[in-house]
Amino acid sequence: MELIQNSYETYTVLPQADAQKEVSAEVIVPDTQADVYSVLTAFATCQIKQKTLRQDCLALEGTVEIQALCQEEEEDRWQIIRGSVPFAMEVEVPGCKEDSTLQLRLEVLRCDALIRNPRKLQLQAQLGLWAQLFQKDRLLLTESAGGSQEEDIQTLCDTVELELLRAVAEKKLVAADELQTGQQGRLLHYTIDWRQEEQRVLSGKAMLRGSACVQAVFFKDGQLNGQEYRIPFSQVVECEGMEPGDTVTADYQLLQAQVTLLEGESPALSCNLTGSVTVWVTRRMRLPVLRDVYSTRFVTDCRQEPLNCPAWKCFERTVPVEELCQPQEAAVAVVDCRVRARGFVEEGGRMGGIYTLRMLYCCASGKLHCVEHTLKVRCDEGVEARQLTLRAGWKDLTTQAENGAIRIRFTALLRGRGLVDQPCSQVTQCALDPAARRSAPPAGTLVLRTVEMGETPWSIAKHYGSRVGQILSANKLETDAKLTPGQLMIIPFSG
Repeated sequence: MELIQNSYETYTVLPQADAQKEVSAEVIVPDTQADVYSVLTAFATCQIKQKTLRQDCLALEGTVEIQALCQEEEEDRWQIIRGSVPFAMEVEVPGCKEDSTLQLRLEVLRCDALIRNPRKLQLQAQLGLWAQLFQKDRLLLTESAGGSQEEDIQTLCDTVELELLRAVAEKKLVAADELQTGQQGRLLHYTIDWRQEEQRVLSGKAMLRGSACVQAVFFKDGQLNGQEYRIPFSQVVECEGMEPGDTVTADYQLLQAQVTLLEGESPALSCNLTGSVTVWVTRRMRLPVLRDVYSTRFVTDCRQEPLNCPAWKCFERTVPVEELCQPQEAAVAVVDCRVRARGFVEEGGRMGGIYTLRMLYCCASGKLHCVEHTLKVRCDEGVEARQLTLRAGWKDLTTQAENGAIRIRFTALLRGRGLVDQPCSQVTQCALDPAARRSAPPAGTLVLRTVEMGETPWSIAKHYGSRVGQILSANKLETDAKLTPGQLMIIPFSG
C-alpha cells in the first residue's frame, strides 16, 4: 500500500517574545530658558534607530524623545523642556535568524520627568517590546492511497476547508511634508497614527494607501490647542505567491519621526516620518485529505493523527466606556488629553485593555493642572485562540468638566489575533501485512445486525473487512447516509 501525499507552502507562527526596559537620563535646562520648579506633565515618543536580527535574538537601538511641560517661579508661566533618552535592548527570540520575518511592536508604557534642581531634570520612561516570528514551512497532506487489485484497498477521503498563512512580508514606509499651521504657538508634543484607507490585492503584491496622521498639540499663553494633519502615503508590498482573492491584514509601526515647528510669517510643521508595515496573506483552500484506509484482504495497521494546521484569525471587540474622574482641584475646562493603552488577555480568552488618560485642565483661577486616571476595560465574552495577542485602541474620546469632575467617554477597541485549531485528522502511516490475511465468511455470505450508537457505513465495513460500496448498495443507502441506532443493516461479503 502506498500513501499519496502533497505539500503546500505556508508559514508557522512561533511563540511570541516580550520584554520591558526602564531607561532614564538627565537633561540640563538651556541657558536661554528660566529656572523650573515643578513638572506639570510629560509626553514621549519612541524612535527605533536600528533593528538587528541574530541567531535566537533581536536587538534594538534608539531613543525616547521626551517633552516636559514645566512651571517657572511664577505660577502662571510655563515652558517646555525637551530631552532624548538613548536605549539599547535585546530580547531572546528562539528560532530567529538573520533573514527571518519578524513583526515587532515597541511602545512607551510610562514616562515621567522629575525636578533635580531648578536647572536639571531627570527623564524616565518604561518601554514595552513585543515580537512575533514567522517561519516558512510546508503543510504535508495525505490525499489518497494506492494499492494493487489483490490488496483491494478501501479509502475514506474528504475535502476540507483550511485557512493557510501563505505569505508574510515587511516593507518600510516614508511620509514627509511641510504642513501649514497658522499662529498656533509652540509645539508641545505630537503623536503619529498610520491609517490605512484602501488596499488592493494583485498577483504577487499588495497595494496599500492611507495617511500618516500627525496629532500636534501647541502651547500658547498658557493654553493648549490640538490640531490633526494628514500626510498621504502609498506603498506596494511584494508577497510571493499572493493572488487576487487572498485576505490581507496589515499592521503599522512607527520607527522614526522628526517633527519640528518652522517659525516665521507662515509657521509650518516639518514632518519626516519613517515606519514599517507588516503584511499577512491568508487563503482559504479546499483540499483533499485521506481520513481512513484499510484492505479487505489483509490485516492493516493504520495511524491517524490530527492535522497540524491552525488558522490565523483576527478578533475585534468594542466596549463603551463612561467614567467620572475627580481631580484634586476642581476642573473648569479640559484643555488636553493624552491616552496610553495596553491590551491584556485573561484566563478563558477574555480580552481587555488598561487605559491611562493624562489630562490637562484649568481650575477656576485659570491655573493649569494635570491629573492621571487609569481604568480597566474587559470584554464579557472570551475568544478561543492560542498565542492570542492584543492591541488596545479607542475612538470617539470626549472629556468634559462637570461640577468640578471630569466625565470621560470613549469606545474601547480591542483587536486580537491568534491561532485557532481547524479540527481534522489524516492518515499519516499505514502498513499492510501480506502474510496476514483477513478471516472473512465465504463469498455470498450475508450478515444481519443492528446499528450501534455512532456507527457509520464506513466503520461497519472496516470492522467486517467488507466493501463500503457493497454495504451501501445492499441497504439502498446514499454515500453520506446517517445511520440510526437499532437500524437493521445487511453486510454482504464477496470473498
